[in-house]
Amino acid sequence: MIRTTLITGVSMAILWTISASHAGATPQLFTDAKQAGMPAQNCQYCHVSKMPKKEGFKPDDLNERGKWLLSERDKQAAKDIKADWLKSYPGGKEQK
Repeated sequence: MIRTTLITGVSMAILWTISASHAGATPQLFTDAKQAGMPAQNCQYCHVSKMPKKEGFKPDDLNERGKWLLSERDKQAAKDIKADWLKSYPGGKEQK
């Protein structure tokens, strides 16, 4: 019973990670931002809503920081957004 639950949980996590890798933002990006010392408290650090939906995403769903990250991804021709870029976000310390 426990083994089946563990296998199911691991499988779901792997599938979620694979599907989330195509999105611009992931829970891992939030975690990376916090580990980089950014004052992120929830998804609203870059998004307008607390719980953004991956399906139907529009750039208008991002706040100024999120839009800046999206433009950095395009400017650097990167596949994914990197939390380290937040250190270069323009503005005062209160906006980091």
